[in-house]
Amino acid sequence: MSKRRKLSRREFLKIVGTTASAAALGACVPIPTKVAPTATPMPTPEEVKPIVPEMVLVEVGSFQMGSADGASNEQPVHTVHITRPFCIAKYAVTFEEYDRFCDDQKGRRPQDNGWGRGTRPVFGVSWVDAVKYCNWLSGKEGLTPCYDVKGKLTDCDFSTNGYRLPTEAEWEYAARGGQKSQGYTYAGSDNPDNVAWYRSNSDGQPHPVGQKQPNELGLYDMSGNAFEWCWDLYGEDYYASSPSNDPTGPSSASEGAYTGFGLLERVRRGGSFRESSDCLRVAYRSADLMSGPIQGVGINGFRLVRTK
Repeated sequence: MSKRRKLSRREFLKIVGTTASAAALGACVPIPTKVAPTATPMPTPEEVKPIVPEMVLVEVGSFQMGSADGASNEQPVHTVHITRPFCIAKYAVTFEEYDRFCDDQKGRRPQDNGWGRGTRPVFGVSWVDAVKYCNWLSGKEGLTPCYDVKGKLTDCDFSTNGYRLPTEAEWEYAARGGQKSQGYTYAGSDNPDNVAWYRSNSDGQPHPVGQKQPNELGLYDMSGNAFEWCWDLYGEDYYASSPSNDPTGPSSASEGAYTGFGLLERVRRGGSFRESSDCLRVAYRSADLMSGPIQGVGINGFRLVRTK
């Protein structure tokens, strides 16, 4: 067996030095890191922009509310003073306008029964949903909302600048033509065919707004096409106790605001494409459940108002 040769000092240092250099060199080599792929930014949802309604100023004034020749709930005829000017929309809220609200709030769009949407007056809207639309549009335009909704109770601040529903008195005053009234039976004429879509000429369906003649204030379709919600709770005999200045309807069920179903009703005005000419009169009063009809699709729409 051969003996292992002993390394000289020079040979030993040469081997050790090479190894150390290699180790040092390895220690300085950076470790490759995985680079995460750049995430594609999520697109920002495009803000839903509302359609701002065209409004008409209604000056303060007085008028005779009701009809001596009408139904019992239209009597007695009494003097009403509108003491605060207000602006009212030229047209009822349309499907095009209301659909934007539904899309923005992720809500279900009301059905159009296959008649088409666009500029037809929206219908099938409950009083509650109409109030929500008013507050939504006020918020979109940076206005102060009128409605404070607390469960089943809703309060209205008529002094704010937001959108709201007209009171029954405001609606009738505007439908009659305000200070420019010519005393017509319907909103703008004594002939319903001039100003309204109703049973005799509608072919059983609503029509785009603004196709008939306007009334004295330039307001369209206040007779016919679709019923329009008002703020007021409905009271069959309310006219007998109504205040003369800016009436806002019964304050509670104790004043007769309940129906035979034991449910609250709100006033609706103007008639619709399904009604006879009698229901188109500016004095005609009607009502429906504020949460919507019990059966079928309602034909209730609404028109916007703002306190001036």
